[in-house]
Amino acid sequence: MTATEMDRRTGADVPNRPTGRVGRPGKRPTNWFAAFWRWHFYGSIIVIPVLFILSISGLTYMFRAEVDSFTHPGVLTVTAPEDAERASLSSQEAAVRDAFPDREVLSVVDAVGDRSTVFVTERADGVGSNVYVDPYSTTVTGDLTENELVSNWAERIHGDLLLGDEQIGDRIVELGASWAIVLTITGFIIFFLGRRPRGAARAKKVPGSRLRGMHAIAGLPVGLGILMLVVSGLPWTGVWGSLAEQVAAGDGGSLWGADPGAESTLGDLIEDTNGTTAPAGWAIAGGPLGTSQGAGSMISIDEAVAAARDEGAPEPYSIVYPEGDDGVFSVMGSQWNDNGNPSESDVALEKTVHVDQYTGDVAGTYGYDDFSATAKTVSQGVALHEGRRFGTVNTVFTVLFCLAVMFLCISGPLMWWTRRGRASGLSAPRAALPVWSSRVLLIAMVALGLFLPIFGLSLILVLALDQLLIRRVPRLRKFFGSV
Repeated sequence: MTATEMDRRTGADVPNRPTGRVGRPGKRPTNWFAAFWRWHFYGSIIVIPVLFILSISGLTYMFRAEVDSFTHPGVLTVTAPEDAERASLSSQEAAVRDAFPDREVLSVVDAVGDRSTVFVTERADGVGSNVYVDPYSTTVTGDLTENELVSNWAERIHGDLLLGDEQIGDRIVELGASWAIVLTITGFIIFFLGRRPRGAARAKKVPGSRLRGMHAIAGLPVGLGILMLVVSGLPWTGVWGSLAEQVAAGDGGSLWGADPGAESTLGDLIEDTNGTTAPAGWAIAGGPLGTSQGAGSMISIDEAVAAARDEGAPEPYSIVYPEGDDGVFSVMGSQWNDNGNPSESDVALEKTVHVDQYTGDVAGTYGYDDFSATAKTVSQGVALHEGRRFGTVNTVFTVLFCLAVMFLCISGPLMWWTRRGRASGLSAPRAALPVWSSRVLLIAMVALGLFLPIFGLSLILVLALDQLLIRRVPRLRKFFGSV
């Protein structure tokens, strides 16, 4: 079966049809529908595996509290007595030190309701382990390393695909995310240019035409969601994220505000003590780290909490214990900890309070009001990305979105298989995108390549392979369907 025959079978635009074509007299007109469809097809080869994995892992991570509680019953959640109050953190800390006297306590994450309090400890072999405490009875309910938590595996898959080398995995995720933007844009274009071919295919009851219509209809709203999620997720990537931070902090200050947050080591400290594989939240990591000026005995964790409460930081807190003689208690009411803090949905409430470990005085504060405009935008985007910005409504829409993305990732290959029939090669749509002859298209692609460096580099590689190899080798030209 020839490519033209396949196009007739599926109702696609074919060379003798005028739909979607423009051109000058004497020149072969451009089949724009087929051209963008071809780029959509090849982009999907890169994007589908990445988006499918990100959807599953992201959905799992979004419900990490529920998933981890289900896989470790009675450890992460407890029975909360009616009208009972949670015990003080110092009494819960004492239970941990009694159970594990040879361990150092690195941090603690308080919570609400039936959630256990989590004390992150360091074992004698240097491995971190989370000790869970029933906040009502102050009894230890479990002791788990980060590798025993499903949520950590989901986060790692979402970040670097478990490829062993974090940088390689991160670059692949960023590559897929960048091409997802191209896939979305081309999808919008072929949605409108392909209305007539899809309608004709449905009228003729062509095999696969119904699935093709469902794919197109689902792709329109989901495409908008993909653009939002990809853009809001780019700040976490290695290349785009680091470049964006350099640009935003180009004056030598901090991305997050006027303070010396650009030199902050708080992010590294959190990641070393948080008991998970997740990176510290953007705003927290970029905030300034205070120092203790006093001397003598260390205050209790309850005194540190009281100081943060007096500063107006919303509870429950995540608290990093002092590191070294000049370290501080870093008490955080933030969107990042997934512990029921109100700033998880309203990021404007986010606040970190550093408390002198000897005197209990406040050694520094850093909150949403101190963020730069860029940092505020990123923080709001992260909350949207993780399905938290508008509470339950945001969560429901994010779940539906992830399921819709999975449908698109499955329906795309099914449509290709139906359209391919008995043809050889990739059976890609046969058309050429006139990059060099269309000034608008060239400018758009250069701009997108500059905005997304990983995409730009991959685009150069793709165009070079196409021009220097594929089009010069007959077998490759036939396999890839080049024209």
